[in-house]
Amino acid sequence: MQNRKEYLKQLLQQKEWKQEDRDWLLQYLNENDLTDLRDVASETYNAELQSADPVLEREHSARILEQIHQRISVPKGAVVRSMWFSRWKVAAAAIIILVAGAGILSLFRKPEKQLLVTAEKQRKTFTLPDGTIVYLEPGTTIQYAASYGKEERNVTLTGEALFKVEKDDAHPFIVASSLISTKVLGTSFNMEVRNNSKAKVVVLNGMVQVAAKGEENQKGKELILTANKSAVYNKDTHLLEMSDATDDARFYSQKQQGRFVYDGEELIKVVNDLQRYYNAEIRLDKRIQHCAFYGDVNIVDDLEKALDLIAVSLNAKINKDKNGNGYMIAGGNCQ
Repeated sequence: MQNRKEYLKQLLQQKEWKQEDRDWLLQYLNENDLTDLRDVASETYNAELQSADPVLEREHSARILEQIHQRISVPKGAVVRSMWFSRWKVAAAAIIILVAGAGILSLFRKPEKQLLVTAEKQRKTFTLPDGTIVYLEPGTTIQYAASYGKEERNVTLTGEALFKVEKDDAHPFIVASSLISTKVLGTSFNMEVRNNSKAKVVVLNGMVQVAAKGEENQKGKELILTANKSAVYNKDTHLLEMSDATDDARFYSQKQQGRFVYDGEELIKVVNDLQRYYNAEIRLDKRIQHCAFYGDVNIVDDLEKALDLIAVSLNAKINKDKNGNGYMIAGGNCQ
């Protein structure tokens, strides 16, 4: 047997133990001299104190002991004649396993404060501590830890948001959701996860990595997206697929810049953008669908002002539905 202290360190770093490892630990804990374990526990615990805020409570101790029993395959309530734990033996074993193995350390740490930013009925823009800008669509929530940016740049998304990520090669920016996870270093992309059945990522510039979550047949399958590409994950089909998204990227880019600019675009494309941005139904007379439109639409303007701009350029009329939920662009001609 190699030096016992080194073996203890090595053993308690392993995620899984072999049967001989369990047997060895059972025998070791039953010995009268646990100096090596106490030394290792003290060294590791003191080091951990520099980065963790331990909360030593009675219920936590009980949970830790249960974890110890599971690791060494001792059934709860079982009587092991050769193993008589004194209080200090149990404490030493609990501390060393706590700080060095099996992820039990989280039992002692206070839950980290989480911050929420929500856009309810209006779009909202805010900046994360690292300078990353987030544009939230209505009904969207972003959650991130109070320590964001110190060691990790992780956020959780519900809804739809466009991210303009500040570059930091040492700390990847990760957006988690119920369906997919997106990882980037520095780029602009839009991500939408609303109904828990479909998720979509569109890259405006740079590069991102998209992976499906929680599906066995998607493990190890990831997509690398570059500018003007999109990834769509469908929970029903369990497929993560890439496609061209040039038009989507143009839409998100102009929305981010605050102005939709059209230099001879077909009117039907202009109307599609307006419907998408203002979330309103706009019908178009077939005779003018393919007319070229020249003009700018400022996103701070209301929809009717944008429609008036179109009507004037085509000598058309704007009729509002009787129910007040949509508009019709009628008459007019291509000039």
